Amino acid sequence: LRSGPSTNYGVIRQLGKGEAYQVWGKQGDWLNLGGNQWVYYNPSYIRYEGEQTSASSEVGKRVVSKVDNLRFYDAASWSDKDVVGTVDEGLGFTIDAKVTVNGSPQYKVHNSRGTTYYVTANEAYVYVK
Repeated sequence: LRSGPSTNYGVIRQLGKGEAYQVWGKQGDWLNLGGNQWVYYNPSYIRYEGEQTSASSEVGKRVVSKVDNLRFYDAASWSDKDVVGTVDEGLGFTIDAKVTVNGSPQYKVHNSRGTTYYVTANEAYVYVK
């Protein structure tokens, strides 16, 4: 696992056998595992199942904030550097998929202009309608 899509980037850690990840993008033969986490795709030691659409019944519905100042992100991340804004109670986004980020659920969403963001799927803060 490297911090960028080439061997010129530093090694973050070695992935273990059986670890599974969502792939967020591709650049050449490199797969993005979220943020600045990249792995070289070599089919002899990595199984990549390609792009899949979420089968979630929540896709196409709206995720609505239960609180004011709910943070949303421009990447599948919980990092402060990826926060691009906040949404207040009663406002929300259209759901594209449900993803897991560091063990916690997020919705991949879009706004009325089609811009993609990520927001918590924690029911303490949001509901789906």
